[in-house]
Amino acid sequence: MKILPDLSLFGVAFIWGINIPVMKNGLDQLDRFSFNAIRLAVSALVLVLIAWVERRGGVRPSDQLSRRHVIVYALIVSVLYQLMFLLGISDSNSANTALIIATVPMWTAIAARIFLKEFLRPIQWAGLVIALGGTFVVALQKSSISIGSDTLWGNLFALGAALSWSAGTVYSRPLLKMISPTRLSATSAVIGLPVHFAVALIPWADRSDFGEDLRQSMQLPMALIILYSGVFSTGLALPMWNYGVRHSGAARAAIIQNLIPVVAIVGAWAWRGEAVSVQQLIGAFLIISGLILIRFRSRTGSQTVKSSERLHKVAAPEESNARTHVR
Repeated sequence: MKILPDLSLFGVAFIWGINIPVMKNGLDQLDRFSFNAIRLAVSALVLVLIAWVERRGGVRPSDQLSRRHVIVYALIVSVLYQLMFLLGISDSNSANTALIIATVPMWTAIAARIFLKEFLRPIQWAGLVIALGGTFVVALQKSSISIGSDTLWGNLFALGAALSWSAGTVYSRPLLKMISPTRLSATSAVIGLPVHFAVALIPWADRSDFGEDLRQSMQLPMALIILYSGVFSTGLALPMWNYGVRHSGAARAAIIQNLIPVVAIVGAWAWRGEAVSVQQLIGAFLIISGLILIRFRSRTGSQTVKSSERLHKVAAPEESNARTHVR
């Protein structure tokens, strides 16, 4: 049934969008690095289980796959991106984080044009400019102009997350010809996990005890927050996204993906009482409009279609490379 793939894609947009205010709530209660290490451990476990099921189905990586390249990819996406994403959510608000992270396809298109020499139509270049303008509108709001503002630094960290995810996306192109998205996600998650636990265990000033954070993470409602962020946002969303893309197409999935920041903004307003400013609304309009133009596909011209589809397959932050992400 055609409706099931679409429902799957809408479900992923909801899961990834809600994950941002969910994480904000978790960070209100736990040290951010402890929270991140614990939720990523849950994510890694789920991804490994999914990859194991896939392997039993006969899916194997190519013998030509370079371990060094997988490690580099893991450092970009599972270490750098996750740390930037965490710091962005911690210091900025849900709306800003969601909107800035939503620009991943824009940065991916720029990187693909520079490093992979991929073709972009004039209308796609116009979309890049519009989306970039929207990013500046969101990141440089009046409330965050001060160089010492936590919101400004949070916006910059979120931008760093978007850039690192885009870099990982472009870097993963040749890898995904030799390994499945699920297997690459699981492997990179396991490689990055020791780094996050090392950061969580460093006894910095004003840091809570990791053992106490671990005990608190097992109590309600914190356990539910971690399970949602770890199990649903990464584990369940990954096969749902792949299923939706396979049966509905990458272009349709990319359009539905634009709902992610909308869900995050509405969720943060309803759950956390985060107000939405006029600048955020203007920035959201520019970003989403620009992304739609970037993803514009001509019915003629196979080069454009192939380029667009390659971009679409890797565009969503929690779904590590079926794009990957959200994230």
